[in-house]
Amino acid sequence: MLMQPVRHNCALFDGHPPVSPASQCLINLVHHNKYNVGSGEQFDDLVGLIEHFRLYPMIENSGDVLRLLQPVSGTRLRAHDIDQKVQEMREMEDFQKLDYNTGFDGEFQSLKMLDDRHIFTTNEGMKAENTTKNRYRNILPYDQTRVVLGRRDNKCESDYINASYVRTTRLSDSCSSVQSSNESLNSVKSLILKSDLKKVTPLVTKSLSDDALREVKKSLKLDKINGNICPDPVKEKMYIAAQGCLSNTKDDFWRMIWQEDIRVIAMITNEVENGKKKCERYWPMSGHEERYDNLIVRSISETHYEEYLVREIDVHNDKHCCRTIYQYQYTAWPDHGTPPDPDGLLAFIDDINRRMSEIAQEKNAPEQNVLCVHCSAGVGRTGTFIVLDMLIDKVKSSGFSCDIDVHSTVKLVRAQRSGMVQNKAQYRFIYFALQNYIENRNIKMKKQMHVSLAYYLINKKVIRQLLAKASPFLNIS
Repeated sequence: MLMQPVRHNCALFDGHPPVSPASQCLINLVHHNKYNVGSGEQFDDLVGLIEHFRLYPMIENSGDVLRLLQPVSGTRLRAHDIDQKVQEMREMEDFQKLDYNTGFDGEFQSLKMLDDRHIFTTNEGMKAENTTKNRYRNILPYDQTRVVLGRRDNKCESDYINASYVRTTRLSDSCSSVQSSNESLNSVKSLILKSDLKKVTPLVTKSLSDDALREVKKSLKLDKINGNICPDPVKEKMYIAAQGCLSNTKDDFWRMIWQEDIRVIAMITNEVENGKKKCERYWPMSGHEERYDNLIVRSISETHYEEYLVREIDVHNDKHCCRTIYQYQYTAWPDHGTPPDPDGLLAFIDDINRRMSEIAQEKNAPEQNVLCVHCSAGVGRTGTFIVLDMLIDKVKSSGFSCDIDVHSTVKLVRAQRSGMVQNKAQYRFIYFALQNYIENRNIKMKKQMHVSLAYYLINKKVIRQLLAKASPFLNIS
């Protein structure tokens, strides 16, 4: 039964330049709210349909391959195209062309429809003995992804805490440079091999793609001269998304921190906001210590920055084993909405990742790099932070030509904890923060590239001068 036909414009390509710029493809919304294009495959949403046909092209009766190049409602994009994506979204809002099914709002609303299809249970959180451990009655961890607290010998303890594992999967990408960038890169490499220094500098200062600049930097081995532009993403990172502590869950929280060998905590809330308690203080004042069940927690230091602060905390168990925990608290998130400027949160994320990288190099490093993230409910700001961090890691590891997908990443984390990224404002903020990060890193890379290349050219010139002076004394055949 055909309920509602939807027309969707897409670009089709048969392996040669297209005869016409676009063709019309009729997408059918059929019974049970499934989408298809008449080929038999059924999809729960338009995003899934579009991504499928980007990977697996349509075949016409004539045998021609029709490839979906860039569907207008696709959510996946190249990292270096994020400016264009954000601009289009903003223009749709500015000119009031945005309806409920397009733009930021359309992408976000489609996530809410997908949430209704989740079949995970929340039985543990709904048990009578655990209800007092939930800050909000409607925000519970899935049984399938919740953190289960281990029981100690001869102790009858609850294994429940309102916290969820959030794992990341490596999203597929195609990080190839465009042809013009490859040609520019090859030209630079050939000139370097020929030592034609006069031609290298002006060519490199032209607008090469970011991938080309990175490859030239690699070819010149400039990492060893000036160090890495940006540290590699933390390897094998996993998140635990948790609610803010209640007065009766502080012991459980530290039990979890010790059990999961967590060394870094990201707290994205103040203790009190707008007169409401958001999170109980679960750490002692600087220079003091407190006992939480069998753990002794001592605050060593507290360092304040413009929008966040860092606490160094030592934790001892009853077997005299000690670990150092770093708690990062972001204090500049407003009571309502999102930060007006993403720079502070990006600095916060960068500092956390730097710390995790350092810890991973230590002798007693944990087997798994687990980052505990919490706000008050453990879904809104927490989800925004985790999604943004995942996407930044993707760009760090794969470059500006990699595919990124805010929608799919939010869908990924929501499949592990319900309600992650709570509202459209947070969803939009991810785009704006990611745009800011890519723009700033792009500028930094290009500046560093030019400085490194100049350093290389100066050194090469000096070596040539020394060789010229020494040549009369050298026996060169």
